[in-house]
Amino acid sequence: MTLLTTERTPTSRAERAAGPVHRPEVQGLRGVAVLLVVAFHVWTDRVSGGVDVFFVLSAFLLTGSFVRRVESGRPLALRAYWLRTFSRLLGPLAVMLLAVLAVVLLLFPPSRWETLVGHAWGSLLYVQNWVLAAEAVDYYAGGGAASTPLQHTWSLSVQGQVFLLWPLLLAGTAWAAHRTGARFRVLAGILFTVVLAASLARSVLATAASPDAAYFDTSARLWEFALGSLAALAVAALSRPGASASTARRGLAAGLGWAGLATVVATPFVVDAQTRFPGSVALAPTLGAAAVLLAGALATGTRGGVDRILTVRPLVRLGDHAYGVYLWHWPLLIAYALVTVREDVPVAHGVGILLGSLLLTWATAPLTRLPVLLVHAWRTLARRPLPGAGDLTRLVATLLLVAVPVGAAQGGTLLRTAQQQGLERSEENYPGAAVLRGEATAPTGVPPVPTDAERETEWGETGLECAPGDGLEAIGELGDCWAVGPTDGTAPSRTIVVIGDSHAMQLLTPVTRAAERRGWAVISYLRMGCRYAAGSPGRSDACNDFNAAARDAALEQRPDAVLTIGTRSLAQAPHEELEDGYEEGIAPLLEAGLPVVAFRDNPRFPYDMFECVETYGADHPRCNEPRSEALLDVNPLLEVAARHEGLHVVDLTDRLCTADVCPAVVGNVVVYRDLDHVTSSYGATLTPDVEERLTSTLGW
Repeated sequence: MTLLTTERTPTSRAERAAGPVHRPEVQGLRGVAVLLVVAFHVWTDRVSGGVDVFFVLSAFLLTGSFVRRVESGRPLALRAYWLRTFSRLLGPLAVMLLAVLAVVLLLFPPSRWETLVGHAWGSLLYVQNWVLAAEAVDYYAGGGAASTPLQHTWSLSVQGQVFLLWPLLLAGTAWAAHRTGARFRVLAGILFTVVLAASLARSVLATAASPDAAYFDTSARLWEFALGSLAALAVAALSRPGASASTARRGLAAGLGWAGLATVVATPFVVDAQTRFPGSVALAPTLGAAAVLLAGALATGTRGGVDRILTVRPLVRLGDHAYGVYLWHWPLLIAYALVTVREDVPVAHGVGILLGSLLLTWATAPLTRLPVLLVHAWRTLARRPLPGAGDLTRLVATLLLVAVPVGAAQGGTLLRTAQQQGLERSEENYPGAAVLRGEATAPTGVPPVPTDAERETEWGETGLECAPGDGLEAIGELGDCWAVGPTDGTAPSRTIVVIGDSHAMQLLTPVTRAAERRGWAVISYLRMGCRYAAGSPGRSDACNDFNAAARDAALEQRPDAVLTIGTRSLAQAPHEELEDGYEEGIAPLLEAGLPVVAFRDNPRFPYDMFECVETYGADHPRCNEPRSEALLDVNPLLEVAARHEGLHVVDLTDRLCTADVCPAVVGNVVVYRDLDHVTSSYGATLTPDVEERLTSTLGW
């Protein structure tokens, strides 16, 4: 009766007589769906549509069972249904959760434990979809090591919520039919048609407005279950036990079945990461699944029918184990990415993940039955056990077997977090660049800062918006103008103008702090994504206009020096280049007698270094890129400076890299907030270096 579980709910003679219960092609369709899920999770970032097929099948089987109970006059026994269903679903889920918890504590860095323990609770309590929606998780991000190993349980949470809601809807419909004399099937059809229409409209609107949240939204998924329920009602009306199907009916069944299966299989090849899902796009796999179900009701065993394929033994057996395969494949994929540090999965390795999922399903099956021992003990001790007490005992025992270790792990993470928060953010604990200056040694056991929650604030310290006369009028709407100056009312001893993009902005933290110490004024003209240089067809018109305006504003200000970024780092070889048009861009400034300071760019990496630390830990080789693969051996600015007396070069590479590597964490401070931007926290520790090198190179 459930979405993926292999256990079958016992049925009475009356139920079996009322209509078909076991349909092998349904298990075969499950097998197809789980193959699509695994294949497209492992090898692509596409949505397979397999989970949507599961949603249709789960509601189809649940509704069909309740229809047979209602029409045979049997009690619905909702309490017994819920206890039986969740006690069986929780067994395999509990084993997987405990295994993932062990892997998390063993392989994942402590910085991720709190989040992952929270996901364990979300999975156990069937609210994981809401947890992920609140965290704004991008499900299209694929199965990389940065993903949570429990992300896939969102669908089980949606299913669990529906398993609570659907019996209530069906019971309410049965009561209404009894009170009004209306036919149960008619009322149920009206109810689920309304649910389908309302939820589908909600899905389309929510997906268009906020696709990440809509993906996990139960209300945007209910229509898929409603479609499965309508399919169950249609099958109940079409099925004719013992009657032979006409030729036309058999032909219709064959065409409908093949069209449905083709639609299901084609879905992941059409839906890519840019397609907003679910929305109306999810109609493809769900209608395809419904078509296969209706085909089986029209005629079974049709020569050339789709059931000939869906009932082959390997596919049916895979469908029998679909729940376990679904549970295990995603944690195996995430563990594989974490251990191998790969972003792709070779075909052989992907097949190994599928086979490993099957093996773990088989190997852990005995463990899922451990709570049954408590049931037997209960029945032995209780002379007159209450009805359903066995399933209740099994459910409670399973919950406790997971809740106790997860709770202990959560307690440990909370204690660790409290200790971290109580740790003083002093220079002794967080020396940063002072370690590379040889002035300090980083203490061990200190968690790096900034935290992920602080990352968005880790841009440069810009100061206040410019006042009139600082060049604000010249910059206008082309960019931003910021200013810092002495706060004691004295005139600045020096004035510096900074021109550039976000890399110039990140430099402002050490520059402005040095300025505060020295009594300087700093005026910055910034436009994100626009490195300072001469006008070029390779840049946007807006960038060229900004650079020209910033140059004119600097000439008007007549500062003691103009600071720029002169090179551009690259994620791939040759790793660094002189900024195109840089020499021509600084020529007017030099001709006007303004000293120009060209800072060498910091390294750029092919992946997010902050996430690397969060995923693998600061000591992992991936988070310590070889220096030879970060920048050129010789600074390209030196050749330009040799041609211009007024051009001064400042290179901070020795404060970003050791002789061998460019680490993501130095002195317990995370150096990069993403692929290439230095955190403001680390920039602050560069203040002595920037101050000393500016004053020495400019002779101040």
